[in-house]
Amino acid sequence: MTSSPDFSSFLIYIPSDIGRKVYIDPELIVTFTEYVDPSKDSGKKIANDIQQSLSSAGDGLTAGKSNDEANAYYMDFGDFTGHCVRVFYKIFQDDAGGLTRGTGVYIYNLRGFAHNRNNVGAGLFHMRFDRNDWRESHISSRELSNKVLRIGSMSGDAGLLPLGKLSSRMLMASGEDSFKTDFDLYHSPLAVIEYGHQYASPEARRKIASPAELADVIANTSALTEWSGKQYDRYTVYVYGDAAKLLVDALRLLKGSNQTLSKFEFRLLAPHVPFSLVQSLAQVLGAAAVLDGRVQSAFSLRHQMLDSESHIDNHPQIYAKLHGLIQNSTNISFIELWQEMKSSIALLS
Repeated sequence: MTSSPDFSSFLIYIPSDIGRKVYIDPELIVTFTEYVDPSKDSGKKIANDIQQSLSSAGDGLTAGKSNDEANAYYMDFGDFTGHCVRVFYKIFQDDAGGLTRGTGVYIYNLRGFAHNRNNVGAGLFHMRFDRNDWRESHISSRELSNKVLRIGSMSGDAGLLPLGKLSSRMLMASGEDSFKTDFDLYHSPLAVIEYGHQYASPEARRKIASPAELADVIANTSALTEWSGKQYDRYTVYVYGDAAKLLVDALRLLKGSNQTLSKFEFRLLAPHVPFSLVQSLAQVLGAAAVLDGRVQSAFSLRHQMLDSESHIDNHPQIYAKLHGLIQNSTNISFIELWQEMKSSIALLS
């Protein structure tokens, strides 16, 4: 996922002579596999629908429009009760001074959807163990009340897990099954569809945990003084799976500010981003970042494999293979690159 204004390295998504050109950031190859995965029937349909829709009507009535950038949009794909993907993209009418490959649609991010049959809220909550279960209460202020924060979201066949069940799963994953002390939870479904409701516009269906809100929580907490009576000497933040993407966005918002996060330690459990990215952002802000080796997942391992700064044996060679394919294969498309990486090293299978 690019954080740069330079889109000139993007690849053609799927070769086509129909409509506008559609390009995509090659760094999204693992995220694309996670959320789209054209090896599955539903993913193959979504992959083709993305090409057809963005090449013809990417700025039409079915697109969500950014309030801040005139050329930035998102569009949703998939079945409402099944596999759903949100695609974020920009539309350029020229080469933007050499920063694009010309007129076309440029996909720069992807998000997955989870159903919300139980109407589970997003944002900051206080979790307390009571009557043999974890129970939540919403925190209206944007600051922590505990020295432990957990960030994440999980879903099952029925959609997003209730926060009590989510808390138990989180504690189990971090080896704290018997933990009974209160903690704060930032529930961060990356994209949520409310179950059983019809929407009049794309904006009406948007319910996403906010990087800006999380950034405020971290910043406000770091600014607490000993006179507030709410300050802790150290804050431990457990970040699970997908939530690492939200944390990256929040830390990017704080980067360049006068904020010092020296009291924060971010513990990443199977992050769905390269760990070195979180580590570098945290260090700039004075925080510590730790990759918890006890918890792993296939998607997290793939992200670490394609991390150019990975310190794990053989991972730099895998990253080099990806970029070697891009550089040595004239006009390779993103979908062809995905197939090659999938078949040659079983990275994406």
